[in-house]
Amino acid sequence: MGKAVAIIICNFNKKEYVLQCIKSVMGLAFRDYDLYVVDNASGDGSVKAIEEAYEKKVILIKNKENLGGSGGFNTGVRAVLNKGYKYIYLLDNDVILDEQALTELYYYLEEHHDVGIAGSLLYSLDNPTEIQEMGAEIDWNGFYIKPNFKGNLDKQEIPVELECDYVPACSMLVRTEAVKKAGLMDEGNFIYWDDIEWGYRIKEYGYRVVALSESKVWHKMGVAAKTNTFGTYYFWRNRINFFVKYLPQNLLHRFAEQIFSEVFQAIYSCNYAGKHSSAKTIIFAVEDALSNIRGKAPEGRIYELEPVMNQLESLISDQNEVLLIVNDHIKLSRDVINKFSAINSKLEISIAVRQHEINNIQGQFGVRIVDYEKCKKDEYDLVCQICNHVFDVRNEINEEIDLYIDQYYNIIASQKNIDYVKNYDATYNLLKNIYYPVFIRRIENLKELMMKERAK
Repeated sequence: MGKAVAIIICNFNKKEYVLQCIKSVMGLAFRDYDLYVVDNASGDGSVKAIEEAYEKKVILIKNKENLGGSGGFNTGVRAVLNKGYKYIYLLDNDVILDEQALTELYYYLEEHHDVGIAGSLLYSLDNPTEIQEMGAEIDWNGFYIKPNFKGNLDKQEIPVELECDYVPACSMLVRTEAVKKAGLMDEGNFIYWDDIEWGYRIKEYGYRVVALSESKVWHKMGVAAKTNTFGTYYFWRNRINFFVKYLPQNLLHRFAEQIFSEVFQAIYSCNYAGKHSSAKTIIFAVEDALSNIRGKAPEGRIYELEPVMNQLESLISDQNEVLLIVNDHIKLSRDVINKFSAINSKLEISIAVRQHEINNIQGQFGVRIVDYEKCKKDEYDLVCQICNHVFDVRNEINEEIDLYIDQYYNIIASQKNIDYVKNYDATYNLLKNIYYPVFIRRIENLKELMMKERAK
């Protein structure tokens, strides 16, 4: 009798990480599996290293070219789909697994036959108590994704199970029967949004998707220290593709207006920060999405990131005490705190929180928490407000705030910054009058094309 689970690791140029990943798989308490590694034509010696270290323990599949995450995983899934495995376990090459990670997923699927996919609680490999996510929801109003518990420390109570829209392919156990019904990953994504689309499609076939907190995995999240615009291209292009494909017709115009606004904001802020490579890639990504260009990015889409002037460093480096006014985005607040501490290790940071939010924030940060309504802002060298994007506060600039900062570390800290930000609306309205009619027509044409493709 064959094994119950086929484990598939997709690898591209991460030799040291994939060796660690394989080692952690070998340490799983669950043993009823065969292990497959799909290598996407790595050039860093990954194949040789795997063969030397795990020759008889791994079934190695060597792709002749880089097929991306979706193509790499699909290569493995095709190889195992009709070999009698009840489940297929997908793993990124940069994860480390708790020894019970697969056991928890396996027995949950055994007991819940209506669940098509079960995923793990993901922690950051670099910050082992910080949660990356526990599954995620698709936001059909904001047209984005909402990872559950992102950035939270595991001190708070985490549910044992959580039904969601998708779980990342970093650690995803899929029912083989569900794959046979719903089909493979969409290789048109190449990378990013492929697991989102797959989870949603499997749900369309009547299965549930669940994340389990007792199945623990630590993930490197390699895009954190990016040197080029690779991730920028695929995130933008594939996001547009997903929502145009699956949105009901009555929401299409609202989506088009939202995306047009976000694209303008992204390009305007790239110009503000001197990130011209990112701006060019965003324009190409949107154009390719509207032209239904899929798969690996064509030539001339991905650029090296240029060095940018660091205004923030000069502002923070000589301060003693800073008051941070945070929003409800735990991950963003933590990133800003870490950024400030990296610039100035002697900086004393206090967080201002409104009374009703203190319980949610308490224990999440190793800094002083103060009541927003009672704190005296003039006692601090610098008063800083965190926002999702600096242009979101363009009409709410407060003289009591010395510095506004967002998730991209864009800042408002000078009259020149304020003037640029305040010119946002006039520039947006001018460009919208010129380009939006063409943009919405192309969105409508893309939707019509996709509806015909789905009807086949």
